[in-house]
Amino acid sequence: MKIFGKHVYPRQIILFASGALFLASTTYDVHRSIKNNQSPPTEEQIKALQDYLKSVRRSP
Repeated sequence: MKIFGKHVYPRQIILFASGALFLASTTYDVHRSIKNNQSPPTEEQIKALQDYLKSVRRSP
């Protein structure tokens, strides 16, 4: 197969496509994490975290 006048093997196309998919998925995940962390935690979330930490510390 020729792309831009050069011979390209199918394995190279698959490698490029998988690299692009990996880059796109990690970029999406980073932006999703940033968006989710923009709002401060609610009182319920803070209470739940404190309760969890207390329960973990109690059980040795």
